[in-house]
Amino acid sequence: MSVDNKNLYARDQALRLTGRADNLLPVTVTYHSHGRLLLIGPEDRVRRAAVRALTHPALRLTLAVSEQPRHPDASDLDAVFGATAHLETLLARSPKLHGYLGQYGLTVRGPEGEAVALERVCYGPEGRFDLVLDLGQTALLALERPPFGYRHLSEDDELDCAIAALAELMGVFDKPRYFKLDNEACAFTARGVPGCRRCLDLCPTDALRADQGEIRIDPFLCQGLGSCASACPTGAISYQQPSAATQEDYLWRLLARYREAGGSHPHLLIAGEAECAAFDAEALPGHWLLLPVEESASVGIESWLGALAAGASRVSIALHPECGATTRQALERELALAAPLLEGAGVAQEAISVWQPGTALPETLAERLVALPETPKGSKRERLFAAFDALHAAHGGATAALAVPAGAPYGAVRLNNEQGCTLCMGCVAVCPTRALHASQGGAVPELRFTEQDCVQCGMCEQACPERVITLAPGLQPVAEARRADRLLKAEEAACCIRCGKPFAPASLVRRIREKLVGHSHFQGAAAERLLMCEDCRVRDVFEPLVANPLDQVKV
Repeated sequence: MSVDNKNLYARDQALRLTGRADNLLPVTVTYHSHGRLLLIGPEDRVRRAAVRALTHPALRLTLAVSEQPRHPDASDLDAVFGATAHLETLLARSPKLHGYLGQYGLTVRGPEGEAVALERVCYGPEGRFDLVLDLGQTALLALERPPFGYRHLSEDDELDCAIAALAELMGVFDKPRYFKLDNEACAFTARGVPGCRRCLDLCPTDALRADQGEIRIDPFLCQGLGSCASACPTGAISYQQPSAATQEDYLWRLLARYREAGGSHPHLLIAGEAECAAFDAEALPGHWLLLPVEESASVGIESWLGALAAGASRVSIALHPECGATTRQALERELALAAPLLEGAGVAQEAISVWQPGTALPETLAERLVALPETPKGSKRERLFAAFDALHAAHGGATAALAVPAGAPYGAVRLNNEQGCTLCMGCVAVCPTRALHASQGGAVPELRFTEQDCVQCGMCEQACPERVITLAPGLQPVAEARRADRLLKAEEAACCIRCGKPFAPASLVRRIREKLVGHSHFQGAAAERLLMCEDCRVRDVFEPLVANPLDQVKV
């Protein structure tokens, strides 16, 4: 039997014996559409589209004129205006569209300059447009992936097809709720201090936004591209159709069974639905193992490295030639982040690459040592570094610190002026991953740091009142150095002058006293309280009041 036939047999066996857990009933969101179609744009184009939409009697039409006729002398205009004279036609000055299938709203400027919700004018206080056909010169929703139920056409060539497609969107529709969001793990902001924004820059549907200091995802706008989950360094945003951990477990079992069946040089191909439609999976060489997913960008760097650590010789991510710019940008960014990790682990950079269907297949790389005895468990970051450490151990990786691209979520925190640090622990208070932490239970105040947990969000740098913290991008490839609990600063504690208990760093107390010298509220006994712990401070205030009850009236 030839090598390719052996690989084909091994692939068939592996696929047959390895079940996926992502075909369970997903959590969904539901759209309700009653066929209320808004046609908006130049009046001649709007009325021409209305004539064609009238062939779909279930549609309820509203015409909104937002521009002058594009072809006012067209020979068919008299007939078009006559056929649509019975339809409600409204003027839409400065239109602003928002919403999604079944819940579109259009705000326009009224006669006195006031904002008017056009959907309420048409359908009452709770009214909404279900569908929108935008015929204006510039799209009202200029998004890479506009919401369901919205179409923009700058020309009339596809008018019939667009109206027919919109007419199909009537009824009740379910869509998966693609993501889970854990704001507790999010590094966007803490206590008003700005931090990580990696996800916000990568959403092509405008489903992500910042609201009152938190990241929020609109499940009705989200279309599951997955670039935000791949970019999130903490795993606060996680793809759940399927979850990354479930998918990585499937990949580990698939690769293990392929090996057990006698296969060699396994090459993993990750392909979204659009990419899978662009090539024949049956024609792939026998050692290519296809992982079909909803979107190629939904599988991130931790899964790529996990596949290599589980024995794949190469990982390719299929990317459709007509994919959106945001998806391509997200994948390029992730590949740039993967490059130093591969180099540090002693693995060739071409072991992870993008493949465009229709082009030549990437060459086969050398066999890779199976380094992981089981699927990594834990958080996104724990799984990422478990895979990296396994590759590093198997291939004799680098020992010197690795350079990383700008904005990478790997690196250290440094004190550029150790004497200036007062150990106020403001940085600890905002750190979302506990990379920066205080000593627990010790008599000496300490500021400690663990590099593996640091995502370089920058909140510590922003929160430091003394401006002595600096981010140091990079990566320690040796696990022991990266996981080490390092001491950044320790100093003598100030002890309470009443009970003797250590209660704060001495330099912090000294700095506070220096700043309050001459302050009218901190003279005499009040100044002495700055040298007491929190308990003794309260006692010192209330003991005189207890001894002399009449003094309470003066408070």
